[in-house]
Amino acid sequence: MLPYWGSSREAGEGPPPAAPFGPSGHFPQKGGRQSVAANAPPVHHWRMSLRLRIVIAVLLVLALGSGLGLALAGLSARGWLREELSGAQGSGRLTVERAFGDLPHTDDRDRELATLIYSFDGDRHQRAMLLAPNGDVLVASFPAPATAPPDWFADMLRQTISPLRLHVPGPGDQTVDLVPVYANDLAAVWAEFLDLALVLILASIGGTVLVFVVVGQALGPLRSVGRALPRIGAGDYAVRAPEQGPPELAALGRGVNEMAQRLGAMRDRTRALEEQILTLQDEERADIARDLHDEIGPQLFAANVDAAMTANLIAAGRPEAALEQVRAVTTSIAHIQRLVRDILGRLRPTQLTELGLASAVQDLVEFWRIRRPELAFETKLPDDDSAFSDHVQEILYRIVQESLSNAVRHGAPRRVRIEIAHGEAEARVEVTNDGVGGAAHAPGYGLTGMSERVAAAGGSMSAGPIDGGGWRVAARLPLAADSHEEAA
Repeated sequence: MLPYWGSSREAGEGPPPAAPFGPSGHFPQKGGRQSVAANAPPVHHWRMSLRLRIVIAVLLVLALGSGLGLALAGLSARGWLREELSGAQGSGRLTVERAFGDLPHTDDRDRELATLIYSFDGDRHQRAMLLAPNGDVLVASFPAPATAPPDWFADMLRQTISPLRLHVPGPGDQTVDLVPVYANDLAAVWAEFLDLALVLILASIGGTVLVFVVVGQALGPLRSVGRALPRIGAGDYAVRAPEQGPPELAALGRGVNEMAQRLGAMRDRTRALEEQILTLQDEERADIARDLHDEIGPQLFAANVDAAMTANLIAAGRPEAALEQVRAVTTSIAHIQRLVRDILGRLRPTQLTELGLASAVQDLVEFWRIRRPELAFETKLPDDDSAFSDHVQEILYRIVQESLSNAVRHGAPRRVRIEIAHGEAEARVEVTNDGVGGAAHAPGYGLTGMSERVAAAGGSMSAGPIDGGGWRVAARLPLAADSHEEAA
């Protein structure tokens, strides 16, 4: 991946940056309401990919290591050059002193000295010169030719080694000087330096390319994860990231896949809950419509008939009979009011906040006792509701309400028992009946919603048949449970 230019505004998102010029194409005036900074385009920042950062870091480390290696090689070459030239001077001295011992005392002496000097021709390390007493060079050798290295390299490695002067024995006071020659050794060191630099450069390039390839392959799963995350964020929970590569990236891929799987399950669960809520709404509306039709409708019709008869009796001059019809209308209206309160109580248990949990449950039991007088109800309720929070009381009431509704409508019981209690940290509710069990009495969406409400409050709920026949609904939840609205 190559570095790219990005900005604070992604492509296709948000309004385009404001132009630095006004509507007329001219630069805004200083006195304008809008400052130049507000109209300036967004500043672009250079973003470098992780792969390129790693490669550059490795390249810098290799370059630093190569530079340090070359510097150490230069220091080593500098010491080697001194030892090489000093050793050559020592060997040359032995050669000259040995020749001095064999010098004849005849006219051939000058020829022997010249032969001695010429014997150093082609020497790579030093040059021999025969000097007259006044310092003039009488005879000099010719060192081996060499290609001179760059001046900066020669200046860096050059050693200050003084020429070695040896006095020729005998008359004439002549001397032989052995002068160090740097060019050949510097040329050899320069050639080795170039070879070493070439090897280090090739190794750095090869290492960088290798790191580039290896890091690219290692980061391949990470790029796949990067492509999968936006799709997961857009709701495509079926996408999966590869679980391969280094252990860390494989673990990252597994984590992303597990997250997508959980999000998909949560989405399915949310859809199921939405369907349950819609079903509950439809059932509740159907119940209300049935109550309005079966209970309130006839009472309204009777009140209407009584009112019409009242008008006829008054017109007929029968006030006593008309008064009796007015009393019938009043009775019908009072009955309608009670029915409306019952429906409102089912929609929202106002008794819970006005009278408390125990009274609200007793009213609920009374509601069903009126409609099913053959049922025997047994209640065991707490005398003090102060231990329960409002949210806990509502949950307990809803559990009892739904359990009674299921038992009466589906279980055909003869006896129903309701018990609500609390300990130091939790509340308990249990509703049992001796009705039929099995599929005919299995709880529907109502108890499913209650169990989820109990779970949301940090409790647990169970519903099922009991030994000997019947059905039992039990729940436990912490006394300190708060609703999401209260927590917010």
